Amino acid sequence: MDVADNPRKYFWFTLLNSSSFMAPVITLFYFSRGLDYQQIFMLLLAIVVAMFLSEVPTGIIGDKYGRKTSIIIGQVLGIVVTGLTMFAHSFLFFLILSFCVGIVVTFASGSDEALLYDSLKQLKKEKDMNRVMGRISGASFIPVVISAPIGAFIARNLTDTQFNTLILLNVISSAIALFIAFGLVEPRIGQKKSGKKSSWELFKSSYRDIKNSPTLVRLFINKTLVLIVCSHVFSVLWQPYLKDSGVPIAAFGILVAFGAAIIALCSRYIEKIERFFRTEKLFFYSALLPLIFFAAAALLHNIIFAVLFYLVINIMLWIRYPVFSQYMNTHIKSHNRATVLSALSMVDSLFDIVIFLTVGFISNVNLSYSLLFCAAIILLALVFFRIRDDHISKNNNENNGRVHRAKI
Repeated sequence: MDVADNPRKYFWFTLLNSSSFMAPVITLFYFSRGLDYQQIFMLLLAIVVAMFLSEVPTGIIGDKYGRKTSIIIGQVLGIVVTGLTMFAHSFLFFLILSFCVGIVVTFASGSDEALLYDSLKQLKKEKDMNRVMGRISGASFIPVVISAPIGAFIARNLTDTQFNTLILLNVISSAIALFIAFGLVEPRIGQKKSGKKSSWELFKSSYRDIKNSPTLVRLFINKTLVLIVCSHVFSVLWQPYLKDSGVPIAAFGILVAFGAAIIALCSRYIEKIERFFRTEKLFFYSALLPLIFFAAAALLHNIIFAVLFYLVINIMLWIRYPVFSQYMNTHIKSHNRATVLSALSMVDSLFDIVIFLTVGFISNVNLSYSLLFCAAIILLALVFFRIRDDHISKNNNENNGRVHRAKI
């Protein structure tokens, strides 16, 4: 086995893990078990708190004992937590499971990108990171083309038995992904240095590297503010919004599948998309369009706009992720890459806490107000943390300086 196979294996690992049959009806599932908007966002908050507490420890595990090991541990725990969801019928039980989900997520958070980037770096192909992450990001949408229509059809009556069937299908898919994870190969690069360092040394070096890289911080905050709104918050709000706009529940799966098919098709062309728009414009417009659509959604409630709203948010989110991954990873050293990424995710959790609490309260008052709040968060990212060409140029200059010093 060779590290050259890691991108392909992680592609299939991601693909199987993304077969979420529950995705088209997850908010309606929570409603069926007696939860309201504020409680649903409290579940997201529980995930965030757990991530905040466990991000750095699990990142250190990835750097010190192996990124593959960290990913496998998280996958096993994730299968157990998913299975227990069938027995959750109270807010407290869901809260406990959500806290466990947060811990599960951190085992892969940081370790996945670290494993892939260092695999490419070992092969001297680290510049291919945006292409690889584009494909893997696209992989998360491929199974949705099949699983979303199936999930929406099975749960068309929103009964408990139907929801439990979807959960069981998710468990089976995750178990197959676990089998693939055992085939990943730990990159030699970075692991030799990190294995000799203590956990405290890894944490200190990660803090120092983040503090000394203002461009990395700017990239991170811009990415995070838009990500929270377009991914986490949107995942809760889009179903009731589409339902209120007149879109039939049975059509949710078809819409999710259609959007996933578009993204999967485009995932192979992320490099061409970046070159066509230029990086600065890509960062700007992939945030500006969601801002406009969130603001418009607060005022418009019709089927055509609701469908466009769903598609635009998901496509723009997909475009941003692999490009940000490329530029952020070039700022991070191999020996503590997982720890640095986890530390940044820890800061991400602080943003999550504030935004989730606010949106949860506002959504119970009026869904339109929460959509306007989301638009305001994106505006904040565009105004105060806009990514310009000089940031990207600075990034390239920093990398060239590192290479020059290494040759000397």
